[in-house]
This record gives sequence, C-alpha cells and structure tokens, in this order.
Amino acid sequence: MSRLIFGPAYLDRVVRVDRPLVDPKRTQRPLDGSVDGRWIDSSPGLNLLDPIGNRLTVDLTADWPGPSGTIGLSRNLAEPPGGWTRTVPSLDWQDDLGGMGAGYASALGGELISALGPESDPTSQEIARLLAQAGVRHAPIRVEGISADWTLLISSGEHGDKLPIGFRGCHARLENLGPRVADQAGLRVVASLPNRLAKQALAGPSTVRFFAPALRNMIDRDPPISSFADTIDILCCNRGEWEQLDDREQVAWQLSILVVTDGPHGARLRFTTPEGESSQLEIAAFPRSRPPLDTNRAGEAFAANLVLTLIENGWTPGSTPPDLARKALERASAAAALVLDQLDFGFPTAAEVDAAIDAGRV
Repeated sequence: MSRLIFGPAYLDRVVRVDRPLVDPKRTQRPLDGSVDGRWIDSSPGLNLLDPIGNRLTVDLTADWPGPSGTIGLSRNLAEPPGGWTRTVPSLDWQDDLGGMGAGYASALGGELISALGPESDPTSQEIARLLAQAGVRHAPIRVEGISADWTLLISSGEHGDKLPIGFRGCHARLENLGPRVADQAGLRVVASLPNRLAKQALAGPSTVRFFAPALRNMIDRDPPISSFADTIDILCCNRGEWEQLDDREQVAWQLSILVVTDGPHGARLRFTTPEGESSQLEIAAFPRSRPPLDTNRAGEAFAANLVLTLIENGWTPGSTPPDLARKALERASAAAALVLDQLDFGFPTAAEVDAAIDAGRV
C-alpha cells in the first residue's frame, strides 16, 4: 500500500530537565502539547513566559550553544491563577530530527512531503541531512527567502512533560502543497499542518486517510476541523488536545475511528462494529519496569502502530471488528512504551513490538 505523509520536518533542539516543568500541585497531568514561541529579549539564560505571567526558567548547562533570552509562549503553562515562577535545572541537550511529518514518515515507511527553505539555508540543509540519515524519502517544497522551521523542545523524561516550542518559518508561508496532493495513496497521513493545508491534503485520492492534529489544529478556525472531518477516517490525538476542540462531538461522529491517548493513563478508542453499533475500548498504558528516559515521539509511535496494524489486517474505512480494534490498540500501546527508552530519533520495529507483547512488559 503506497503511503504519502504530509507534515512538517523540523530541527529539534532538545533540552532535558530533571523535574516536572510545572509544580504537580498546579496541574493534573503532564504537559504534552506544542506552543508557538516568540523572542521577547536576548537576556542571559532561557526564560519562558506564558500569557498569564507564569515564568519558567531553565538553568542551562555550561555547553549550551544558544539561543538564549526570554520567549513568549502562545498558551498557558497551567490553569489560572498565574504569576508563579519556577526554575528547573537542565541535564543535557542535543540536536535531533523532529516534526510529526518526519516521525510518521519514518514509523510508517512512507514518502514525506514537507516544506524547506532555500537550498542555501543552513537549517534546511541540516533537516535534509537528518532525514536522509534516518532513511526517510523526502519530496521538499521549497519556500524561498525564509529559513526552515525549528523547535525548542523541553522534556522532563521520567516526569512525563514534553513542551515543544515552535519557531515557524517556511511552513507558515506555505500557500499550497503542490501537485503531489493529487497522487493516489493507499494511506494518506496528514500531521500538524495548518487546517487550511490539512484540508487540502486530506482531499486527495486515498483508501485510508489518517489525521494527526497538534494542539494548534484544535483551536484553528480557518477552517475548523469539523468542516473537513468527513475526509478523515482515523483521528488520533491526546486528551489535552481533544478537549480543546469545541465541536468535538460533531467531529467524532464523522470518523471511522477516534483514538484519544492520556499518557500514563492509557488510551480510549471509539469505533463502529460490523453490526453498526457504536463501541468503545479502553486500554491501560503498557506496563514498564522502569521510568521512561524521554516521552518524545511516543504519540507518533502509538498512532503509527495503530494504523499499521489496521491496514496490514485489511481494514478499510467504515466498521471495525472488536478483536481487530483491540489488537491495534495493544500494539500501539506497546510501541509507545518502547519508544520511551529512545533518546534519539527512531521507532521500534514490528519484531520489537511483538517481543514486548509476548513478554507483557517493557
């Protein structure tokens, strides 16, 4: 089955810290959702300032290459009231391949269509190098005169927080996705693109259409997801993202499969049985014998293995046998548990997923 993936590839500058980003007394679950960032000043250190005045300071290691300064975040770090300050020491940092498009292309073995800046842009050059190194086939759409996107990703490892702060370049300037949208695809994946582009990509001819939204998709009203939900067969997101979608029930009833993940609390899958009845499955997080090293890419590992299990068992949009739904959910959960041990870009193999399921534990 041919696989086309429409979504961004970024350069991730990853900072790992030794504790939760927000005092656990102020939030009920770990942070897991992307935000946009803007530089306020170039003061020493790394300070994150949200819209209600919460300030998170990252105490950087001596070898930090920059950039430094105060970053304004597009959404709150925690629910009101705001005005608190918190400092978290960093353990280390690294540059890595990022972006949901790159993740799904790698995990699913498909061809990635994403934007890059001009060939002279150093960030674009590095992203292209990392994609090639990861074995991802890439058809770049060049946007002249602007750099590629990059992300400052702050991760608390075993504490479960993942805060990607995006600095938008070429994808924000992209007006259309080019002629490849019209290519026939057995599986069409659209991940984390602005809704106007996601709608365009999902309209192309496909057997199975999978949408992996980011938080910004849920609040994007240009257009709202409900206006093109009839072009989505499978949607997978985390609980925090799903709860930000105002008309989520209007979206849900148009899908063949909806999956909402909830980190260490597991996941829930809604589907229609062959008898035409609405059904729901819940699964606990796959058992692990040790804390995670990093939660980055867990969502992509989960969703990619869920989709792979479905299509490799002959699934097509419409109804889903309960035993297949459970099998897909279990394999997705095991894959997500496995990727928590990887610090670098990469995903577990099918054999590794099988071994984890046989063992019943990572």
